[in-house]
Amino acid sequence: MKPTTKKYLIAGAIGVVTIAGALAYLQYKKLMNYALKFKGLKIRKLNFNEFDFDVILDFINKSDIDFIIERQVYNVYLNDIFVTKLENASPTQIKAKTSSLMGLNVKLNPKSVLEKIGINAVNFVANANKTIFKVDAKLKVKLWFFTINIPFVYQSTLKDMLLPSPEQA
Repeated sequence: MKPTTKKYLIAGAIGVVTIAGALAYLQYKKLMNYALKFKGLKIRKLNFNEFDFDVILDFINKSDIDFIIERQVYNVYLNDIFVTKLENASPTQIKAKTSSLMGLNVKLNPKSVLEKIGINAVNFVANANKTIFKVDAKLKVKLWFFTINIPFVYQSTLKDMLLPSPEQA
């Protein structure tokens, strides 16, 4: 093979890789055009020994691409103290330019949570407006043959979460 032909092949390969990388980056940027909102809670069981509820999230896909959320991992904090880790490995299909509801079941022992954050149940309820609820989420997304992670942080007061929003009332 002539040295000139080899140079053209190498230049062509570099061009293909560069274009493929640019296209992948553009799709990633489109995919990051989303909003994840807290929609509500559905209480299943609520007593002194067990909280069992579903958290309903609204994933708003503003991009023009369909994808699948393969896995969801949520680290939950109350007043900056780690409380629990929640995971959902059920795939969720997200369509382009739509809003999709995602549910996540939460089961925990309220006594152990209150012990972790160092307050009793009465103070917890009485200070709901001062109790900061924070979720650090990582969504594992499959787009064609790529798998990428989408980070998301949600923070609110417990009072704001428990009171219905005007659209839910």
